[in-house]
Amino acid sequence: MFDAESRAKPVIKWAGGKSSLMDRMVPCFPSRFGRYFEPFLGGAAVFLSLSEPVAAFVNDRNPEIYRLYLVLRDYPRPLMKLLDRYAAKYSEEFYYRLRAQKPIDPVRRAARTIFLNKTGYNGLFRLNSSGVFNVPFGKRVRCPRLYDEANILAVSERLRRARLTNWDFEKVIDRAGPGDFVYCDPPYEPLSPTSSFNSYCAGGFSRDEQARLKVACERAAARGAFIAVSNSAAPFILDLYRDWQIYRILARRSINSKGTQRGAIHEVLAIRPGRPRRAASRTRSVRTAIPATV
Repeated sequence: MFDAESRAKPVIKWAGGKSSLMDRMVPCFPSRFGRYFEPFLGGAAVFLSLSEPVAAFVNDRNPEIYRLYLVLRDYPRPLMKLLDRYAAKYSEEFYYRLRAQKPIDPVRRAARTIFLNKTGYNGLFRLNSSGVFNVPFGKRVRCPRLYDEANILAVSERLRRARLTNWDFEKVIDRAGPGDFVYCDPPYEPLSPTSSFNSYCAGGFSRDEQARLKVACERAAARGAFIAVSNSAAPFILDLYRDWQIYRILARRSINSKGTQRGAIHEVLAIRPGRPRRAASRTRSVRTAIPATV
């Protein structure tokens, strides 16, 4: 039910995006399922790779990302028209002037998000503790391509067939039941104090939140939903999901403030097949997905 060559692709660059990992992740997913749930939509690579029109429930707690997808769904052509105007104004001065703005109009707000994401340093989406986007200018000589028209329209079509919300992840997961598939791609547990990319939303994502996510997923699995959770291979995560099936996947980190640290790293995909809790196995399984290429 997934197709890595789907015509719909992510519209924004996203730290930890899954586009390049789909061929290694899909074999771990169920081949058939009822409804699809994704409580941390982010760049939406997995959702956009759905090859069949299943009922989808997608969500992102970050208000900027949520509003971006609302505009992509409802106003794709006005959005592209405004992005063309922004591209014509491309400069460092315009970047910082736009970054300082807080537009109320939804199309202007969405265009601002895409422009800053595409032209900021290294494609980061990062908020400070006050919820302010603080990525510096990318210093490219020319404005990069801000969008692909056919892709924007394909993404818009996909979103019109899904339910899009801005809820806490637990509320989304609690709607999943027998035969459903829940894929979670939360902010990753940092591998080191300087490697965190979990500031995509003001307040970050704590270890308490990681633990709350696992509990919500286990409730859904007990109801019969199939659960897959991506995260870093940090010791805390390996211990937290020690009673799940854990697949190690080799990935290339493409977003990092230090070029020397954009290399190959291991991520984990933790799997919990849907089944009654009393039948769940307590055996730890650590595996490697399809041999990864870097």
